[in-house]
Amino acid sequence: QQLLVEWNPPASQVPRELSIPAMVEAQVRRTPDALAVITPERQLTYRELDAKANQLAHRLRGLGVGPEVRV
Repeated sequence: QQLLVEWNPPASQVPRELSIPAMVEAQVRRTPDALAVITPERQLTYRELDAKANQLAHRLRGLGVGPEVRV
């Protein structure tokens, strides 16, 4: 129990009214050049992640995907 408490940081407080996309967009504004995704093959900054997400959103909209549609 002591190790769990000492080694694990407390849970962060996230406002319930913020969606995950809104939180990512806020992070893009704060630290656009910070690393957001790290894999053995590639790294993406928050700016690059945002650009890729926007590309995907536009492509899906172009295919007729809208709210409440499963992809």
